[in-house]
Amino acid sequence: MGGDKHDATYYAKCMVGGALACGLTHAAIVPLDVMKCKKQIDSTFSKGILDGIAKVKSNGHLTLGWAPTLLGYSLQGMGKFGFY
Repeated sequence: MGGDKHDATYYAKCMVGGALACGLTHAAIVPLDVMKCKKQIDSTFSKGILDGIAKVKSNGHLTLGWAPTLLGYSLQGMGKFGFY
């Protein structure tokens, strides 16, 4: 019973799944990371997480940094899930 029972379509599906799992989840957290960085620079930026996210949104920075995060973590997920 030796040999690999998975073909290229199986690995392609794993790559897509990994890209979605890692890329989307990490991109969704970017506003929280932006808020954290702003809070580290200026301790008076917000009173807490919800206030900080609201300020990030009102400043128009809700999507700041999401594209490189989505791309980078999608590539990482493709490798982790697709080639594991």
